[in-house]
Amino acid sequence: MEPTRLKLLIAESGRTLGGTERVVWELATRLPAARYDVHVWLSSSPGVDELADALAARGLGVERVAEIESRWDWRGMLGTWRRLRRLRPTLLHLHHVWPSADRYLPGLARSAGVPHLVVTEHLVGHPNSPAQTALKRVELHGAAAVTAVSEAVAASLVSDYGVPRDLVRVVPNGADAPDEAVEWPEARALREQLGVGVLRPLWVCAGRLERQKGQDVLLEALARVQAAGLEFVAAFAGDGSERAALEKRAAALGVAERVRFLGALDAIGPLLLAADAVVLPSRWEGLPLTLLEAMARARPIVAAAVGGVPEVLDDGTGGKIVGWRDRDLAAAELARFEVPAAAPAVSPSARIRCTKHSGKR
Repeated sequence: MEPTRLKLLIAESGRTLGGTERVVWELATRLPAARYDVHVWLSSSPGVDELADALAARGLGVERVAEIESRWDWRGMLGTWRRLRRLRPTLLHLHHVWPSADRYLPGLARSAGVPHLVVTEHLVGHPNSPAQTALKRVELHGAAAVTAVSEAVAASLVSDYGVPRDLVRVVPNGADAPDEAVEWPEARALREQLGVGVLRPLWVCAGRLERQKGQDVLLEALARVQAAGLEFVAAFAGDGSERAALEKRAAALGVAERVRFLGALDAIGPLLLAADAVVLPSRWEGLPLTLLEAMARARPIVAAAVGGVPEVLDDGTGGKIVGWRDRDLAAAELARFEVPAAAPAVSPSARIRCTKHSGKR
């Protein structure tokens, strides 16, 4: 007699492709089909069309469900409730790109008879109102399990929502060890394409082009580096709602000729491997995948001390943790990476530490 497959619904409401969406992809495609009947709900945003198509191509059930953002959206609530009743999942695994995201979905799932809820928090954040705080507390206390991608995210759940710390399990994001022999040819081609060399380093910033990721702050630091007469090329990988504004800002700061906006890439590994330094100027984070992937490739890193970054990046060996609010200080740290040989040495422990966060777990 074959075991009954568990019907699992993974829901996530991100509007562009980023780390959370990549986690959803890995989870949905790696679970054994013999044990799990996986369905995925994504937002209706065109920014996740590629993910939806890729999941559907793997034979997974994919629906595009708009997030309910107002308690007065009765039509949306009724439509979502009917979808849940029709699907009848045994388990809803809700991935939050922001603490207040999908705040009405747990209650609708409960009323639709979904027996189990697992909540995974991906970012440090704060509620927008007392009403949202109350909804969030009900969600977290009613979940069968709550996981967080870093200790910093877990601590924010405790401080902001009064969740007992022993109810939150930290399950860090992961990065698999790369096959550098496969990636190096493309990495070399990228360096040649971008026009970098021994005295003209490549600095890579990979992430969604949104305010959270802080690319605007990086542009200001780059302008200071340029004013000091130093050479560099900065490659911004990713897309998002801030792209046009960032391109305009780069032109206004006079660094447009040194900044390359590459858009979303199918594979980020070769670009990270090509980098003389990887830069993460985020305003807030959970545990960024780019950080782990850069560490897996032993790239020097310049990162903001946000979220779980200090939990895995050893300041001074795997890279440098800086305060990006001080643009002059950030520029000075970047300048240390102008000549690769003069950059802070990457300790072998950085790669070892990264293996503790392997995606194969």
